[in-house]
Amino acid sequence: MELVAGWERVVSWAVAGQAAALAELGRRRLGERAEFVGDEVAARLNVTRAVAEGKVALAIGLDRVPVVADALADGRLDVRRATVLSDELARVPEHVAQDVAAAVVPRAAECTAPQLRHRLRRMELLRDPDGAVVRHRRACDQRRVELSPAADAMAWLSAYLPAVDAVAVQATLTALARDVAPEEGDRFDARTLDQRRADALVDLATRWWDAGVHPDGRPLRTVQGRAPHLTLTATAATVLGLEDQPGLLDGYGVIPSNLVRRLAARSTWEPLLVDAATGEPLARSTRRYAPTQPLRDAVTARDRTCTFPGCRVPATRCDIDHIDPFNHDHHAAATDPASATDPASATDPASTSGTASLPGATGPTGAAGAAGAGVDQTRLDNLQALCRHHHRAKTHAGWTPVRGADGATVWTAPTDHQHVRLPAWPDPDPPPPEMPPPAWIEDELGRRDGESGRPPPDEEPEEPPF
Repeated sequence: MELVAGWERVVSWAVAGQAAALAELGRRRLGERAEFVGDEVAARLNVTRAVAEGKVALAIGLDRVPVVADALADGRLDVRRATVLSDELARVPEHVAQDVAAAVVPRAAECTAPQLRHRLRRMELLRDPDGAVVRHRRACDQRRVELSPAADAMAWLSAYLPAVDAVAVQATLTALARDVAPEEGDRFDARTLDQRRADALVDLATRWWDAGVHPDGRPLRTVQGRAPHLTLTATAATVLGLEDQPGLLDGYGVIPSNLVRRLAARSTWEPLLVDAATGEPLARSTRRYAPTQPLRDAVTARDRTCTFPGCRVPATRCDIDHIDPFNHDHHAAATDPASATDPASATDPASTSGTASLPGATGPTGAAGAAGAGVDQTRLDNLQALCRHHHRAKTHAGWTPVRGADGATVWTAPTDHQHVRLPAWPDPDPPPPEMPPPAWIEDELGRRDGESGRPPPDEEPEEPPF
């Protein structure tokens, strides 16, 4: 047990050292680039942006409250408790953080992480009540709903809400769930309360999505030129029940074939033209700045998610960005009468390449568009899906992408580290193996040593043996 405790102190020391290095990296990133330190860490460690930003937040918090950093480095605090202290004290003014840390750290090891968090929040409200009101209003601006894929074709749907609203939502779902529970034995409902509560949430949310309108009757806004919808990609043989290959549900991942067929039974399906060698979707290019609807569909189907390494934002929610910035001067000189406007983009401002392709944008690949006289700049191999955050990283933070012929995208960081984002589209299925010839042919060929091909017609059996 003392070995276990000793290694825990070593872990604390190592995390404290890494945090000190991250804090120094943050100090060297000035201006707009400071926002993207987490992306550099995520790419270098090959972790998600959320994990990387958690490491950066811990480093900033420890740098702000040295008493916590010292306790972590000495092994008097473990990483979990230091993270709780860092997160909770990051919201309060520095003088309050110093006072609370000095009071709590000496006995923090005696508390579990939830007990420590409860104690810190109570002290925060007592020592800075006016600031607590301001912080609550600021936190309300960050309310959101998040989806986290889980195993067995399931997912967690979580919401970050004001406490009163969260309790009200839970109470509403509970009331709806209890209302459909069997009371007099006149019907049978084997669902548990938790199951009925989850089903009530789905019913409340999807009724408007199915209708395509807001509760007030306004139509829902299009995304990438299409009405809100589920996108599921699967082979025709799987849909028809001839094979059991998994399907790919955008925004989640792979799902089993039986679920594919259940969705197929009540869905509209479209054929998808793909390259026979790579399996990537195909679409014709255009000389216009904004991609056509088939191009947008092909990019979102090919990339699946934002093409920044590790980013999982679905492509349907991303900008469609020109990898080599669009050269508007060259475009103005081209004779393309259809280039003036793109009606589709008017209803979907997030579907074009935005600030990363503004006139005059510069970068290592910026000259390619100018040199590409007579070449369509808006073409499939020059387009990529980028979430707005990583679109801004490409534009303002010194990140440069290059897409290879194999579909992989190589991103060069401001530190000149290179990170590869592999193609999201799976390799095409290999061709079926050649069927062996019937046994009677092998026997015949064995008898006719040195001969090839079928036996002469007059020597064939009168009736085929199959």
